[in-house]
Amino acid sequence: MRPKRIAAIARFEFLAVVKRWSYLIATFGLPLFLAAVSGTVLGVQTYFLTQRAEEGSAFGLVDDAGVVDRSVFQERNGTRVWTNEETDVVLYDDEEAAARDLGSGRLRALYVIGDDYLQSGEVRAIQSEKTPLLSMRGTTVEPLLRSLLRRSLLEGRLEKNLQKRVISPAHFVRARLGPDGVEITKVDEALDLLIRTTIPLFLGVLLLTALLSASGYLVQTVATDKESKIVEVLLSSVTPEEILAGKLFGLGAAGLVQFAAWTSMVIFVAVSASAALAAMITVPWLALAISPLLFVLGYLFLGSLMLATAALGANAAESQKLTMGWALLAILPLMVLVILLEHPNGILGQVMTWVPFTSPLTVIIRLSVEPSGIAWWEVSGAIAVLILSTWLAIRVGARLFRVGFLLTGSRPSLAELWRQAR
Repeated sequence: MRPKRIAAIARFEFLAVVKRWSYLIATFGLPLFLAAVSGTVLGVQTYFLTQRAEEGSAFGLVDDAGVVDRSVFQERNGTRVWTNEETDVVLYDDEEAAARDLGSGRLRALYVIGDDYLQSGEVRAIQSEKTPLLSMRGTTVEPLLRSLLRRSLLEGRLEKNLQKRVISPAHFVRARLGPDGVEITKVDEALDLLIRTTIPLFLGVLLLTALLSASGYLVQTVATDKESKIVEVLLSSVTPEEILAGKLFGLGAAGLVQFAAWTSMVIFVAVSASAALAAMITVPWLALAISPLLFVLGYLFLGSLMLATAALGANAAESQKLTMGWALLAILPLMVLVILLEHPNGILGQVMTWVPFTSPLTVIIRLSVEPSGIAWWEVSGAIAVLILSTWLAIRVGARLFRVGFLLTGSRPSLAELWRQAR
């Protein structure tokens, strides 16, 4: 193969792609648009939930069993109210009056302690059609009512400190071991879970999107060249192998630019978040650092296979169908993402690390979720397998690519494909 002609084809394909408005919008405009939409939606939801929290929550309580300690309730505008954690519990003597307030929307829910409570332990929870959807199950008030009932039942029967521990047996202080071995105690469990699942998911989707986007350009340009009969002109001056290499490197460079732009935005957000949240967030720097290499290797492997199979199609639609199988194999880690997030270093994660189709995405997820659980030789071995698989895919793909390009007017038989692949 002649490097100058490969470079010429690569330069032509690269410039043809990067000058498209669709490419520029997808590379620079789409991330900004998604960030703006996400920020707006998050801001609106935060404002709405804040407003709902400021409105307060009122729940009704009817104690027919006479077990509730009335001393915790205070008189307020003719009603007895117990306020705890921004939640108001209004004590009623009459269930009918409480039901009227529930129907008018003053109460979110009504809890009735029946006469047989000491035997059955049942408390009826009544809701109206006006109860907000997010508050229908009374998740904010029911733990408070349980605590109130325990306190009322134990009042005068146990020493004060022992009574407190029976009512609230444990207050868990969440902590996490940081990357430098220092224990971090100020951990928001919900935020920590969100970050530890969102970052690997986002990185994985980013890598996969860049891989499939760059490979999709390959399929599109091959199908376009075949349909426009430009193949005959190309084959008069360059070999099919040179065409494959030029397209692979040129469109790969365009994909790498796109991936670099997206990764830069991710790094900027990660750095900003880590600075804002201090030690509460652990940014997977190793996964970010190794992702460009995994993208290049994954693209060369997947792209060479897609180029070869796309060249066998008679038109663009057929080429897309022929290459669909490679895309499905590449997204397998996302199909089992729950397992990989829960057990990143389990048997499934270890096996998928060594499979070239799933290796790039699996290594990124494992390095993001639990970097200490993946050994250096696993990462090195996965890269080595990818390099070997890429070399083999280019060798076989070049032969199939030559068959598909040369036989533009007819479909090659399976026997011919097998003979050329060998």
